[in-house]
Amino acid sequence: MKSGLLPLCLALSLAAFGALHAQRGPAAPATAIVGARLIDGTGGPPLDNAVVIVAGDRITVAGPRASVPVPRGATVVDAAGKTLIPGLVDAHYHLNQPQDEMARLFLVALHWGVTTFRVTGNDKREAVSLYHRVQNGEVPGPRVYTAGQGFSVNGPYADAPVFRPKSPEEARENVRDLKLQRVDFLKLWMTNPKFPPDVVTAIIDEAKRQAIPVVSHVTDQDSLRQLADQGVTDFMHEPTDKPITPELIAYMKAHRLSFVPTIANGESGYYYVEHPEFLNMGPKLDGFYARGRARLTDAAYRKTTLEDPNLPMRKQRIKDMLPFVKLMHDNGIRVIVGTDGGAEASQTTPIGHSTHREVQLFVEAGVPVVAAIRDATLDAARVLERTENPSYGSVQAGKAADLVLLDGDPTVDILNLDKITMVMRSGKWVD
Repeated sequence: MKSGLLPLCLALSLAAFGALHAQRGPAAPATAIVGARLIDGTGGPPLDNAVVIVAGDRITVAGPRASVPVPRGATVVDAAGKTLIPGLVDAHYHLNQPQDEMARLFLVALHWGVTTFRVTGNDKREAVSLYHRVQNGEVPGPRVYTAGQGFSVNGPYADAPVFRPKSPEEARENVRDLKLQRVDFLKLWMTNPKFPPDVVTAIIDEAKRQAIPVVSHVTDQDSLRQLADQGVTDFMHEPTDKPITPELIAYMKAHRLSFVPTIANGESGYYYVEHPEFLNMGPKLDGFYARGRARLTDAAYRKTTLEDPNLPMRKQRIKDMLPFVKLMHDNGIRVIVGTDGGAEASQTTPIGHSTHREVQLFVEAGVPVVAAIRDATLDAARVLERTENPSYGSVQAGKAADLVLLDGDPTVDILNLDKITMVMRSGKWVD
């Protein structure tokens, strides 16, 4: 799809959203989405002319139209010619913003079909409390997980709200503090300079005692092994210091490791300069921070970016990240979608669309479309809920009714992932 047509397509999609929503009428016992091409998130082949029935906040049945009857009195959504996928999951967000701005971004994420996200390590105490209110349904937004304050020696940016323990005892106190805050997991940055090994061990050991999963930012193989040997399985980014050998692949498989490569953040500084249409979509789809938007729309910044003699090298750096995704996919090692969306350091990775862009980059890496969608839905949910049978992430009976209805078919063109018509979160259409 030509980029010039994208704003028009999105405008038409949002108009269709409004028309369909207005026609819903009073609440009915069930909602039946009829006639869509279903990509259910499991990685299996799409199902044409499907019927998905939703009652309350759950999917009750999903299957072919010929064998799934529509319940009497159900609200029927005619989805002929459209594609239905599970709500997207982004496993690497940052939202260190004032609470009113965070509440705005929750809704932006939903309008982009991101119904779940994980915030990884720079959340102040008041942010953790806000996420709990979202989880309780008091504030509208996606399903959200948080690490609260992560652990970093001197990063990830100046004045970041993180713990910087100087001793194993202090590290254990910090972990116990996070337990009292009721965080969902713990984030550890393994970037230079690193914590001494005894501090790292104390963080991981106390996290085990407190039943808090650990995830880590890792870019070198020694740190990967140091943490994996102590039971950490969930990693952000990828080890780039040495070639990945068959022995390392076997080690990754044996330790059941998963990775969030986080590619979209690296290209965002130039991608959204080259694609300004994403900056002009109206408030429902505006996932940019104010400073990031100002940067991307600044004439001098745009000129410098587009004329930068190093731009081809920057683009090649992103291309060089793609083989890791394909290598992991081909070897059965789980890679899931996460973007660094909202990262304070860059300011240019938007909430919402960057998740779509990460899926598109997985496809560019050579991952089949249905598998890339699984990486952004069911497999991401498996990692976040730490079970092979999570409560959401696929369009199957019994799962949470998080759904995205698309005007286009992403298996024909992955850019059709951007053509959102309607979004459902826990059985309710998003206004």
